[in-house]
Amino acid sequence: MDRVIEFGFNHPLLIVALVVVLAAIIANEYMNYRRSRNAIDTTEATMLYNRDAAVFVDVRNENAYQSSHLPGAINIPLEHLDKQQDRLKRFSDRSIVVYCDRGQRTLKAVLALKAQGWESVQQLKGGIEAWREASMPTEGRN
Repeated sequence: MDRVIEFGFNHPLLIVALVVVLAAIIANEYMNYRRSRNAIDTTEATMLYNRDAAVFVDVRNENAYQSSHLPGAINIPLEHLDKQQDRLKRFSDRSIVVYCDRGQRTLKAVLALKAQGWESVQQLKGGIEAWREASMPTEGRN
């Protein structure tokens, strides 16, 4: 134990680097946990859509939406989610499934919608890329 303490005093930069790396790993795992807590896969999203008439909300920009989107999806870019929440009012009794390209930005959308009072909000794990990989149908110019 004395040698570990001696090493720490002799190599403070290595100890700082170790602490920074450990903090980064812990932060990454925490973000992955938060991201996956409300995440559903393509099968679950399809079941929600078919069973509960869930609403797909595409939070990508309009060009990406026009290019390709999930069937019947509504496009509300992430940066306009607060301003355009009225477009979702008519779906207040349904579940909402939010997606983007790969699922990286959807946590912000889920948290924003929940803060606005939406109870049943999920994110599509892997985004539209996972949807395509599962050979699910899309609409748009493709």
